Formats: sequence, C-alpha cells, structure tokens
Amino acid sequence: MWFGRARSLGAACAFAIIACIASSVLADEPPQAVVQTAPDAAFQAAISDVAKAVDRETAVQQADRLVKLGALDRAELISQLLWFAARNEKDAAARAVVGQVLKRLDVQKQVIVIGLAPHLDNRDESIRRIAGQLLTGFEDRSAERPPDFSAYRAIIEADVVANREPQRSLVRFMYESDAGSALIAMMRAHQLRDPEEIRSIRWAEHVIADLFWRQRFGFSDLKSAEASAVEQLEKLSRHDRWWARLYVAKIIGKHPELGRPEWVARLRADASVLVRQSMERPAAKAVQQPSR
Repeated sequence: MWFGRARSLGAACAFAIIACIASSVLADEPPQAVVQTAPDAAFQAAISDVAKAVDRETAVQQADRLVKLGALDRAELISQLLWFAARNEKDAAARAVVGQVLKRLDVQKQVIVIGLAPHLDNRDESIRRIAGQLLTGFEDRSAERPPDFSAYRAIIEADVVANREPQRSLVRFMYESDAGSALIAMMRAHQLRDPEEIRSIRWAEHVIADLFWRQRFGFSDLKSAEASAVEQLEKLSRHDRWWARLYVAKIIGKHPELGRPEWVARLRADASVLVRQSMERPAAKAVQQPSR
C-alpha cells in the first residue's frame, strides 16, 4: 500500500487512471502507482506549531511532540510534512520545519528514504519536487565523493526479490542524479552472480568514468580514452539488462559526442520505457563519425 492517506477519486480522475493503465498495458509496461496525499488536521496543526515557535527551545519541544504523534506511522508523518512544505513552498522558514523534524526522528536514514521515495510519484508536482530535494540531501555526496545510493538499492532489491518491477520514478531519479553510481547500485540490487558479467559492467563504468575524470582535470591523450569509452558504451548498448542500456542512454544524452547513430536508433526502439523516454530528449543525438 502506498504511503499517504488516499481519498476516493471522482469519475473524471478514475477515467484518467483507467486510460493510463490501458496505455501502459498496450505498451507492455506494468502501470505504476500514483500517490495522493490528503492533509490530516492533527498532523497539520502540530506541524504549524513547530513553524510558529518563537525560539529554538520551543521549536524542539513542538518537534518532539510531533514526532510522538507520528511514532506509530512514520510514513504518514513524512507524508504530512511533505504536504505542509508543498503548501508553504515559498516560505523558507516553513519549509525548514521539514528538515528540523526529520532530524528529530530516531530512525535510520533508510526508514526516511523509504518514506520519501514513493512521493516521487505523488500527484502534486510540488510534493514530487520537495521529495526529490530531500532525497538528494540523504545521498551524502560531495565534490570528491559520489552519491550514496545504498538506501535506494535496498528498495529496488526488495522489488527484485519479490519479482516486482522497480519503481520507475526512483530508477529515473537515480540515473539522473549519477548514472555511474546508479548502474552499480542496480547491478547489486539485481544480485548478479556471474563474475564475468559483474567484471564487464564494472570495467565499462570505470573506463567511462575515467574519461570524464581526465576531461575534468585537463589530462592529455583524451583520444584513446574516448575510443575506449565508446567501445564500452557500444557493448552496454547491446546488453541484456535494461538498466545497463539505460546507463548508455543517460550518458549519450549528456554527451552526444560519444553516441553513434545506430545506437540511438536501437535505444529509441528499446523494450524498456525508461530507455525510450531517455532517448526522447533533444540532447540524445549521436555524432556521425566521418568515414575513413
């Protein structure tokens, strides 16, 4: 069951959902759930009390009161915090309340991420945006350190073990955040057992990341590094795993000079909706190599 308290939909909304499901089935893609959050009076009053606190001591007391209110349903507490933040999106002080309360939760990061991730599919665009911003904050990245996707990996791994399709919005979010880290996280989540397949994926990601590292720091001899990266991208573009092909789509979407027309044509007709959607972006154009 998705997080947040749902309310019954009107006939028009129901028809829209049925249409989306039908479209998804026709495209051979399972439909993805949509989250709808409705305000809870008790939660919203308690959150407002935190926002209206005039000093730090009072704010902490009110935040702890709110945490106790949501002790039996952390997911609902997170859902209500997002609803409050979305309704006060232009008020920085009000939005800061969300971070203050989350810090008061005596739970592991994984619990909060599990509560936030479904809201990437929230009907409310503001809630989707705020959920994404909060998730980014839990990735613990820096200029010298890639993001930590371990919490996302655990969510996707649970889907894989249960033979469910992973949450598409979460997968898309990961790849847009850092395609290389997403590729490795997906490899681990799918629990690959073949050492050769694992090595080939890791080597491909390393070679491509090395090219970008060389470009970033101005190292010479980029031509050979680029040739090696193109070779690895070509291999991954034909990989049996859709999430490996998605990596290629994301890379050539941002770096079209590494793509080739035959890859673009193939990936635009890919069996995976995520791969096809990634190739729909204007940036996903291949560079035609001069004939020799």
